[in-house]
Amino acid sequence: MKRKKLLSKAAAMMTAVLLVFGVSGQMVSAAEESAEQIGYIMVQPRGVYLQSGYSKITKPGDGKITAGGSTTAQKVVSEVSIDVFVERKVNGSWKHYTSWTSTKNNAIAITSYKTLTVPKGYYYRVRSVHYANSDVSSSATGGLYI
Repeated sequence: MKRKKLLSKAAAMMTAVLLVFGVSGQMVSAAEESAEQIGYIMVQPRGVYLQSGYSKITKPGDGKITAGGSTTAQKVVSEVSIDVFVERKVNGSWKHYTSWTSTKNNAIAITSYKTLTVPKGYYYRVRSVHYANSDVSSSATGGLYI
């Protein structure tokens, strides 16, 4: 009986911590050899602006990637934006390849993608930073071999 009470208190504390901090990242991706990688963030609704966001990388053709992501607010906000970072794996470490920022004012969501011609023989991934007014979180994909 004491053990059940202890487990119940521990579960309540964990729930409280999740509610206080609110943001959790979750990587959802296929095998590295697939033609698409997607990474999601999930935000616990608690009266803040940011609702969700994701990063995505696909392989549309030989030596090409389409990279980007999306940010969604819980309601229309004064500014919603996404910073997209494309990284390439060099000697076992992820290095900056290119990046850009897209912003919308008085909007609920923004999506930004670019198709890039990249050197073959490397893994590429996308990291995104998602903003809705003062709220911020990030997401990332797994590596995609080109």
